[in-house]
Amino acid sequence: MHISNSMLLMTALTAGSAIARLHGHDRRHAHPKDAVELNVDVEQPAVTAAPEKRGVGAEVVATIDGQLVSWINEWSGQQSSESSPETESTAAPTTTATPTAAATTSEAAAVSSVSATPVASSSSSSSSSNWADYPADGDYTTTGFGASTASKRVGSLDWDYIGNVGNPWGSNIIQVSEDSASGYKHVLRFENDNSKAWTVVMWNSYGPSGGLNGFWSPNKALSFTVEPNESVFVAIDDDSQGGWGAAEGEDLPTNYVGEYASTWGEFDMSNSQNDGYSGWDVSCIIAELANMDIAGMQICNHAGEKCSSITKGAGATVNAYTSADQGKNDKAVAQSAGPVRLVVNLGWSS
Repeated sequence: MHISNSMLLMTALTAGSAIARLHGHDRRHAHPKDAVELNVDVEQPAVTAAPEKRGVGAEVVATIDGQLVSWINEWSGQQSSESSPETESTAAPTTTATPTAAATTSEAAAVSSVSATPVASSSSSSSSSNWADYPADGDYTTTGFGASTASKRVGSLDWDYIGNVGNPWGSNIIQVSEDSASGYKHVLRFENDNSKAWTVVMWNSYGPSGGLNGFWSPNKALSFTVEPNESVFVAIDDDSQGGWGAAEGEDLPTNYVGEYASTWGEFDMSNSQNDGYSGWDVSCIIAELANMDIAGMQICNHAGEKCSSITKGAGATVNAYTSADQGKNDKAVAQSAGPVRLVVNLGWSS
């Protein structure tokens, strides 16, 4: 199997998951074509030797949503030294139609109980802090963020939307103190109730080169360690789409083509083309396809509601994605416009 086709498949399986579902599209995935059609249900090879590589400038051909598309591979596997993604071209299928930016009926019903402005309160696991509060006047701080980048569509597919990736790249995702967290619009609290430290790597879906490769090593918008019985707070700027991988120990595992292959958390914060909606979910698709360890993870709002979770080994899932859920569009949790306060439990078990 050519690596460019493998990269395309795994990219399409995961890219823009929360954003795609909030846009009201089916979560469709690419079926790469080289000489023959590749069946996505076939078990992926275990990590062994590096496969044949197709270089930068080579043509990639795939059937996506039943349509044959092609583009030039611009991903070399190396992180770009450019600070601004606007200076780079985007490696994406060249389709042009613009999809509807509204949530589906089922998703709208799922979030009908969530008000546009959630009630300020504290997480039950952090009742002594006010990190989950927010400015009543809606005047959120942007201290520490880089410049915002303009959003744009680069095609008609679910993942063909580039929101704010920060300038320099990744500066839309920053670590903040517990005391300052309440001033930001979107805040995540990462908790580790385990006996060992966990590593978290965060990314934008679109990488520094402008291609759909933000979740490929060595790309990192933010990386940190969560020690046992400690918490780390992260703020995310408006119109940001991306995710994170988390694993016990010092490093995140990667699959045989270099994609982060731990359990993922995925987010879409105040999407500008979807009336400010936000969304989140847990996914183990990449780890499962690569036959690698599936760690537990849970993401809930600060009130302990609107949860997405996977237990170790994917024994139980709630509003989360496994390889069996490819193509479904009803797993991610959605929230209408307003501040977001999430608690992420690493190594979670029910």
